[in-house]
Amino acid sequence: MAHDVYICYDERDLETAKDVCEVLENSGLECWLKNRDAGVKHMVDEIMNAIKKSKVMVLLYSKNSKDSNFVNNEVDVAFGDKRSILVFQIDDSKLEGGLQFFLRNKPWLKAYPNPEDEFDTLVNDTSRLVKEQKAKDRNISNVIKQHKIPVIVGIAALLLIVGALGYMMFNEGSDASGSSQIKAGDVKIKITDFHVDDVRKENTDWNYSYFVGGTISPTPDNPEGCTIVVDFYDKTGSLVDSVETPLKDAQKVSSGFLLGSTVSDKNTIKLADVQLINSDDIIIAQDDSQI
Repeated sequence: MAHDVYICYDERDLETAKDVCEVLENSGLECWLKNRDAGVKHMVDEIMNAIKKSKVMVLLYSKNSKDSNFVNNEVDVAFGDKRSILVFQIDDSKLEGGLQFFLRNKPWLKAYPNPEDEFDTLVNDTSRLVKEQKAKDRNISNVIKQHKIPVIVGIAALLLIVGALGYMMFNEGSDASGSSQIKAGDVKIKITDFHVDDVRKENTDWNYSYFVGGTISPTPDNPEGCTIVVDFYDKTGSLVDSVETPLKDAQKVSSGFLLGSTVSDKNTIKLADVQLINSDDIIIAQDDSQI
């Protein structure tokens, strides 16, 4: 699920992180705290997704966190994904090491020796950064909406059947005549951004907009005939919508490509399944992600 703030900290500063989380959530900001929100089996994947789906990272900078490999990696991900980073400094540790590259031009809030004395300022600064990031995301979304992908309902089942039959034929060597055709394994598709925008206050005919961004690597030199199909499912696993666009017409965005988008009156969509289909209607790459 998307949220406003990812709280980054070292385990030795957990109690302060909990206090920061509580004060931010009491102000109406939705936070992600790994000790509370991450599972056990797939913690690294959940942390990565949480950072990418956040609007702002609040980093508790201290003698503990500045030398933490986990903290350095989390900041690296947020920096690379162009998330806003606010540094909440809870002791007098100087900025040094690998974090200098990522944090030297980020906003800092000195909060020692008593971090709670700066909680009001933290709430104000974080709220402002969240609003700014949402405005940036909304501007991108508005551009995307002007080129909304046509919706094709019910195509998913047919594509899966045709894709499976095609894959069986390919394995049996029946594809010898199409040596130039893009085949399964030639490219990979990866979802890097799946989020929902609440547009109820924007005078639209719908209430929620869903966007899926990602990468296609390597991008085919000749995308003719390739199609991106995105199936949107609710939490029960029921298909809500299916959209497709020719790869040659896919819009480029910061995360690579806009893979698909849809709108809904209800905030029920929880999973997106993306397939890249070649001109023989064979699924050559696939990925899915939960919102």
